[in-house]
Amino acid sequence: MAEYLAENSDLERADLIACAAGTAVGLDGSGKFPTSVFFYPIEGATDFRYFEATNLADLLNFSAYTQKFMTDSPVFNGYLWKFNNTGFTNERMGVVTYRSEGKLHVCTPIRMKTNQKPPKINPDLLTITTNGINPGFAWEDGLISENVIYFHLVSDLEGNLISGTYTYEKNFTFYDLTNVVLNIKDVDPALALQPNRTYRITMMAVSEDNWVNLLCEKEFNTD
Repeated sequence: MAEYLAENSDLERADLIACAAGTAVGLDGSGKFPTSVFFYPIEGATDFRYFEATNLADLLNFSAYTQKFMTDSPVFNGYLWKFNNTGFTNERMGVVTYRSEGKLHVCTPIRMKTNQKPPKINPDLLTITTNGINPGFAWEDGLISENVIYFHLVSDLEGNLISGTYTYEKNFTFYDLTNVVLNIKDVDPALALQPNRTYRITMMAVSEDNWVNLLCEKEFNTD
């Protein structure tokens, strides 16, 4: 990876939002791809790449990362994307990169804990309060205490992403951005849900090393 960074040293370095989640049977239950590496490609992003290091001590030693060629696929009809990581033992460090005009985007290294700490999938920890087209969402960490940020995505039943927001707090009200620290779908005019429709909320609780510890997903209806 260090060689790749050097080859692109003429490009401005920029951030990239990414995290990962996985279980022994995979998030889809197939077992074919135990780990999903999610990332947000900005408009115009190209040349998606994934690099991996086998030694956790090499967190920021990019010369220890080698490119791993994997299939990738759209999430939320392409608003997000993911690499479908094949199985591995122990833990790994992973980095996603892509290019945009004049920039090389590099994510903060992700600690892959598929085998040591697979995420809990528990929709019962998520509570939805209906309030017209402005529902409220609240959740608990459960048995996991190391979460530092929460990523919540509201979509329709066809998988089209309506909003994608991060909070440090364990609650979010659509579409109140008061406690939102990062918004990946900041548009004007502000987003709105339609009355008498069914939607889906997906919440990921993420630790400091960008590993998803908890996944909650529920459908809800607007009044």
